[in-house]
Amino acid sequence: MFDIGFWELFLIAVVALVVVGPERLPKLVRVTGLWIGRANSSIQSIRNEISQELRAEELKQALNKTVDLDGLTTGENSIASPSLKESSTEDTLKKPVESDPIEKNNDDR
Repeated sequence: MFDIGFWELFLIAVVALVVVGPERLPKLVRVTGLWIGRANSSIQSIRNEISQELRAEELKQALNKTVDLDGLTTGENSIASPSLKESSTEDTLKKPVESDPIEKNNDDR
């Protein structure tokens, strides 16, 4: 983010030493470090809250998609037509074949 090199930091330290003085400089550095630490922790806290909210929103969207899919198969918007007669596969297999479909097509010609 900030492109500060060694010489820039050295210049800031020299200016601070001249302006503040050698007696108050250690306290100033300590207080400045505390403020920077608090700012970093606040920024990290905000980032964590935002990521938690995004994850919660993604989970809500995923849950809504699964609810919509469940509604398509079991609800009012069912894909299967209610007028179709439901029969099991076993019942269909047990029914005898009345005629050969190939012969039926040949007879129509």
